[in-house]
Amino acid sequence: MGIHDRDYYRDDQPSGVSLGQQSMVTKIMMVTAGVFIADMFVASPSHWLMYGMTSSAHDFFNPLYWWRFLASGFAHDPNNIWHLLGNMAGLFFLGRSVEQAYGPKEFLRVYLVAIVLGTLAQAFLAYATNSDGPWAGCMGASGAVTTVVVLFIFNFPKATLLLFFVIPTPAWVVGLLIIGYNLLGVGGVYVPVGMGEEYAKREAYDVHLVGAAFGVAYFYFRWNLGRLLPSGGVLKSIKRRPKLRVHDPDADHQVRDSQADALLDKVNREGMDSLTAREQKILEEYSRRMRQKHR
Repeated sequence: MGIHDRDYYRDDQPSGVSLGQQSMVTKIMMVTAGVFIADMFVASPSHWLMYGMTSSAHDFFNPLYWWRFLASGFAHDPNNIWHLLGNMAGLFFLGRSVEQAYGPKEFLRVYLVAIVLGTLAQAFLAYATNSDGPWAGCMGASGAVTTVVVLFIFNFPKATLLLFFVIPTPAWVVGLLIIGYNLLGVGGVYVPVGMGEEYAKREAYDVHLVGAAFGVAYFYFRWNLGRLLPSGGVLKSIKRRPKLRVHDPDADHQVRDSQADALLDKVNREGMDSLTAREQKILEEYSRRMRQKHR
């Protein structure tokens, strides 16, 4: 069964694309590019915006900076535009097919979770090994884009991709090359020199591998992140619970009195032998209630 036959993977996919209804891939690219442009014109030359969004192991101990584990996925090296263009190219060429397979909302959930998992893993490894100090930072969408690439490869293994934009290569071969490349270079992170703003460039191989692992697990276990979140349907089911009923003893007695009157008429017409055991019990209860009432 192909991914397109799995209804449980889909959510509200748009029937068309307009200026007011861009794909989720386009929206992510617009936000990411917007951050880069804003840093270029507003935060230059110190690039305080980009470096302020960069996550580090030190952020583990300051909850006020936990937002960086997500925000860093939208920050890219301000001194190297190819860092941004490379990630956005992969997202653009492969992400659109993945979004069509899973739906825009689920695609966004997967993308954001992949960012957080990658940056958390990098920060944890940097702190555990202390190889680069607690200020070792991480920026970029490469972990999330790697997840997208892996999901494309699993969903469309026979698709042909242009390796280095030149060599036609099956998608599954590209996947093996990506995993192998990152395994060879595992351990690389973005490292600030001292505590300043200049960064020595080393690829975040560990972040890439975490992104790849998340993509493999997501596909293999057929996850749907939307099912893990509270939905409107859950709230509606709570609201639809039966309302509490108010017990009115007088109303119950009136109903029973009417039943007893009908049974007494039956006795007058047909005699006591005509009553069933249930009807006799109703009359006995009625008689007992009347005696208590007149005490």
